[in-house]
Amino acid sequence: MHEKKKENVPEWQHFDAAIFNKAKKEHKLVLLHLGANWCHWCHVMEEQTYTDPFVLELLNKSYIACKEDHDERQDLTSLYAAYGWPATIVFDADGNELLKEAGFISSDRFIALLKKLVKNPTPMPTDSVQIEPAVASDSSTQQALNTLKKKFYSSLDIEGGGFNYAQKYIDFETFEYAFNHSENDSILTKWLYNSVVNSAGLNDNVWGGVFQYSTHSDWNHLHYEKLLSIQARYIKMYCWYYKRFNDADALSHAESAAKYVQRFLDDPKGGFYNSQDADVTPGEKATEYFKLNNADRIKKGIPAIDKNSYTSDNAEMIEACIILSAATGNNTYLEKAVRCFDFIKKNNKTNNAYAHGSNYTNSISLKDNIAIVKSALLLYRATQDAAYKSEALRIIQEVAGTFYSKKGYMISFIGNSPIKGSYNITENIEACRLLNYCSHVFNEPKYKILAQTIFGFLTNENLVKTMSTEPGILSAYEELNTEPLKAVLMIKNGTELKTDFLNSSLSFPAFYFDNTIYTSTTIPSDKYELFDSFDKNFIVACTASYCSSPMFSKDGFEKFIYRRAFSTK
Repeated sequence: MHEKKKENVPEWQHFDAAIFNKAKKEHKLVLLHLGANWCHWCHVMEEQTYTDPFVLELLNKSYIACKEDHDERQDLTSLYAAYGWPATIVFDADGNELLKEAGFISSDRFIALLKKLVKNPTPMPTDSVQIEPAVASDSSTQQALNTLKKKFYSSLDIEGGGFNYAQKYIDFETFEYAFNHSENDSILTKWLYNSVVNSAGLNDNVWGGVFQYSTHSDWNHLHYEKLLSIQARYIKMYCWYYKRFNDADALSHAESAAKYVQRFLDDPKGGFYNSQDADVTPGEKATEYFKLNNADRIKKGIPAIDKNSYTSDNAEMIEACIILSAATGNNTYLEKAVRCFDFIKKNNKTNNAYAHGSNYTNSISLKDNIAIVKSALLLYRATQDAAYKSEALRIIQEVAGTFYSKKGYMISFIGNSPIKGSYNITENIEACRLLNYCSHVFNEPKYKILAQTIFGFLTNENLVKTMSTEPGILSAYEELNTEPLKAVLMIKNGTELKTDFLNSSLSFPAFYFDNTIYTSTTIPSDKYELFDSFDKNFIVACTASYCSSPMFSKDGFEKFIYRRAFSTK
């Protein structure tokens, strides 16, 4: 091992729009170290590999070394998430990728790679599948769906829960599809149960909160970072599982994660902080630390908090707070969701869209703006404040008009970035489903047409071949071929049923669902006769062409919507 001089580090540059011009002038390659504040192996590589004098010599001579935080740079994350973290990408001066490496790289191996690239700077073949827009046939679409369904089932660890990969965690889209189809599928029922029960191994039993994942194909080898987005995901999943199966442990896990967020990630100004580091001392594994009780942890110090507030992660937490508020009846979570939305709108909105954060606004990402629309629509459903619905409409108009590539997919980011925006499959699935949902919410057919176009791109056989598992595409197909159920509370007098209706609707475990309240001044003309049929408040569930019989109790309403949702899949 080479002798280290830890006081020496690369002359890190920002990876900005001018970096390739600088590389051309200096006849150098560009190296991008894309890490995260919370990432243990990023710390290790920065402490060991990047302080090696031989590495530094090579970097200074032949490279411009750039370092960025992937949490801050959504434009980079959308393209390189599969290679992190840390992700190491090397470019030539024209911006062509020469190398993409995932994870920690030792000094000796890194030196060999750096020398090899200087000697032979050959661009890598692109890993983006080039697909021209085309009208897919029914048979080709069905073939793609069959392939995706097989991949979905083969990805599951039925006995152990989670995926049958080395990393153990629950992915939301996988959970959602299994959740929606488990009623008549014993395999998915078993997988759901084992996943939820075993995921408790990711929970911090002292401070609460959920660690990001475990390795070694079990739930016992933890990576100790805690990300806001991870807390939001598990709060939502645990609440859904609780509501569907009346599992008190699941609700307890959700509340524990929320208490952790309140203690460590709650920004008094209104938003939420981004994450907490995996390490107490950067680069040193914290396994023994996380075995300690609260008092002993405090004595040794607290892992650093990244106090940035990013749009997509905060929007996801807004959703989680609303759902948890409805599941528990604790209105303080809803109040926090309202404050958080106001905070993000004040600090991260720029012109007609939302930037990822307040520090880096050179590019605007699809992911952030999709997340904002979803959170605004859920806030509208929770508060019936039309301002949220209006904001959602403004942003979905921007998404549809600005991010569409005219090649069948949505571009992951726009703006002044050193690299060209391309497609991100996960973001396109989200966009497809949201645009279709918005076509119903806003009665705007063009959003459904765009959603269908994106779906055609996502089910192209050449693209499907590259996927491991994408159950969100299966969910998108079902949603594109039906309409969301809409629950309506008709208020005749006072507020009877209002609280129960909102809590039942907002905690109902489904994305493709809507709820609203009508009074004598807001009832649409086609519902006049129905509204006047009863003297007391009542609930109906409607589609465009149908309304259920009236329901006069919370229990009757919940029995109806749960039976309709989970007995027909």
